[in-house]
Amino acid sequence: MPNYKIIVEYDGTDFFGWQFQAAHRTVQGELEKAIRKLNKGKLVRVHGAGRTDSGVHARRQVVNFEIEKLWKAGKLQNALNGNLADDVFVHFCEIVPDDFHSRYNATRRTYRYYCHKGKSVIDRRYVWHVPWDISVHKLRLCARTIVGDHDFTTFIKFNQDQENRRCIVYQSEWIKRGDFVIFTVEANRFLQHLIRYLVGIMMEVAKGNLTVNDFNTLLEAQDPRTKIYKAPACGLFLEEVRYE
Repeated sequence: MPNYKIIVEYDGTDFFGWQFQAAHRTVQGELEKAIRKLNKGKLVRVHGAGRTDSGVHARRQVVNFEIEKLWKAGKLQNALNGNLADDVFVHFCEIVPDDFHSRYNATRRTYRYYCHKGKSVIDRRYVWHVPWDISVHKLRLCARTIVGDHDFTTFIKFNQDQENRRCIVYQSEWIKRGDFVIFTVEANRFLQHLIRYLVGIMMEVAKGNLTVNDFNTLLEAQDPRTKIYKAPACGLFLEEVRYE
């Protein structure tokens, strides 16, 4: 069967995350429902490069699936979009080699987290409103600390069955753009809630509740019992997935 790769954008606000749940609306579930209509009612399982949490958005999620009928890529893309709701859209479609897997073949993933100083009604579904005085300089110092190969046990939703809690971070930086403060992070992999925990604790440092040294100590501690503030999901976007 032909293996198709699609690039999907979605607004995660009304989804219970990426992964299929029988009782809830998910991105995977919506895509599989659309494909089922094109496949004579037969289920086709789709695979995403990143399992985004409930409320998290994506600009360029990479998805692959196999379907019995051979479609022209453009026609399949249009057919999918014709059966998807307004908060999901397929931007690209192509046939790829049989051994391509959107998740396991990915080498780097880039996420951005958007904070907005003050209040914005228009952007309320896509940013974390931070009404406090914050130090962007301290945010940047924290961000530099996580570049490299680290065990992120302190900053994830702990699962004792997960043996490997290391990620290689290639890029980690904060930029200020008007009223927005944006965190960009690129790594080989991300663990559950990692970015939201990192942003949450970095913001505590930026507010003056903790120091940069405190942040470094938490990273080195690798302690799953540590209670850490988690930033809201609405500000997080999967921006890009790379294959090398």
